[in-house]
Formats: sequence, structure tokens, C-alpha cells
Amino acid sequence: MPRVEKCRYQAAIFDLDGTLADSMRVWDNPCADWLISKGKIPGEGLNKKLAEMTITQAAEYVIEAYGITSEPSRILHEWQDAILLKYERDVMLKDGAAELLAHLADGGIKLAIATSTFPAACESVLARHGIRGYFSAIVYSDSVERNKTFPDIFLTCAEQLQTEPKHCVVFEDMYAALSGIRAAGMGAVAVYDNSGAATWERFKREADYAVVSLSECWRIIFNNT
Repeated sequence: MPRVEKCRYQAAIFDLDGTLADSMRVWDNPCADWLISKGKIPGEGLNKKLAEMTITQAAEYVIEAYGITSEPSRILHEWQDAILLKYERDVMLKDGAAELLAHLADGGIKLAIATSTFPAACESVLARHGIRGYFSAIVYSDSVERNKTFPDIFLTCAEQLQTEPKHCVVFEDMYAALSGIRAAGMGAVAVYDNSGAATWERFKREADYAVVSLSECWRIIFNNT
């Protein structure tokens, strides 16, 4: 890979699921499967509704929408146990992710993660693939007031990296997060994932950069050919 001297940013903030990790399929049906186990019929478009929520918000949503009597903490525990096993055993990195992180780190670019998943899942997949040490900060959606459609999580990452927002770029696969990135005053890289195919063309047009694979970042983002 090329060197990073031409990078215009001082810090890079990465989403985890669908951006660094090929993990969106893990989230396709856990809530639906859990609802079925409770004798409930999952509504049409359930996964789409939950995609923009934190995991705590998702638990609160199913309680209200499906008349569940369990406490949110109990639901989260049951979901997380099933999902964590998949992160520990099956979830792989997206193509080019490890190489990109290594070269950014070698070039002195500060790195952070902004994710809606839960800490045990995030830490397990990063450790298993040997990339945990690249990140100076990991911020979880549940630790900030609002979801990724607002700037909170991205600004918290910038604060923890001690970098001005205008010098940060965010790698994200979810189009809905673009409003939060823009509100934070940061650059945006749209990263393709099958789960976001329906909004990909719009995301490509509105982001600063768009890549199908993280391996493309050097040519497109850092002006290398």
C-alpha cells in the first residue's frame, strides 16, 4: 500500500458492523427469532426499524410494540448471549480492513470506533483479529445521549482522540448516520455493505468518498493512483 503523507485528516473514526466487520448478518434475525420463541409474530420491516436504534432502544421498542413483560436488561442479556457467540467464533473483518488500519496507524493517524453494538462483542472481534491495539478510543451508542443520526457519538470520539472534528473522517456503512457525521463537521466515507444496498446510490452521492471495499481507500481518499 502507498504511504499516508497525502492524507488530509488527522484522525479516522470507524463504524464496526458492516464497515470494519462483516457482521450485519449476525443482526438479521436475533430479535425476530427471540420474538418467535416468546410466541410473538415479528412485524414486517422489523430489522429496518431496529437498524437505526441502539441495542437498548431496540429492547425498549419490542417491549412496547409487542407487549413484552420482561425488563429491557433481561432482554438484552438474552440477545447478547446468542450474538456474542457469533462474534467470538464467526465474524470476519471486511476486505482490506486490517491493512488499512495498519497503514493509517503507521502514518500517525489516530483511530477510534463509534459503534452501536455492545462492548463484549466489539472487544471480542477486535481481539480475535489482532486489531484492538490500533484504537485509542471506542465509543458506544449507549454511552451517549442520541443515536448516530446526531453528532454526539462522533464528537465524543474526536474529544477522546484530542482532535478537532474538522480533522476527522468517519467510515460508515449506514446512510442514516450521514446526518450525524455532517452535524459533527467531519468528512464522510460511505462503505458498501449488502445491508445498505437500498440507499447506496444516495449515500455515494452525498458522502465525500465512497468505496465498495476498504482496499480502495488509498486510491480514492488519499489521492494515490
